[in-house]
Amino acid sequence: RKTHDIAHDLNMPLRVVQRVLQTWREIGEVCRERKGLGRAQILSDCHMQLLITLVEHSPDLYLDEIQLQLSVQYGVHVSLATVYRSLKRLGYSQKKLSKEASERLEHLTDQFIMKIGKYPPEYLVCADEAAVNVHTTYRTNGWS
Repeated sequence: RKTHDIAHDLNMPLRVVQRVLQTWREIGEVCRERKGLGRAQILSDCHMQLLITLVEHSPDLYLDEIQLQLSVQYGVHVSLATVYRSLKRLGYSQKKLSKEASERLEHLTDQFIMKIGKYPPEYLVCADEAAVNVHTTYRTNGWS
């Protein structure tokens, strides 16, 4: 078939069809490999490994805390946007953190329910011994 027939059938410009056919004849593919366009990445592989380690250890870190660790450990000064884009490139996304008491142990809760279950409710007096963990009160997002 002629290139103008192909272009008409595909509703594409003739020149696009000609370029694709030329590329096919030259390298056997319809697309050339992309050249490294854009600016080179600021963070190297070892910097990215630090990001992974930090997020796996403490998923609720703020971007400025990660930025500070890059500066302290490697002397690399990057913007918050660079830290954010690097985490995205690594496949991390922000999620809402669930708040659960750090002291909560499922098997102890079950034992308590079994022990207290033999008493009628009117016999029980409850006092709340609430504690505040300052790290869970204001950190609502985490990386996963």
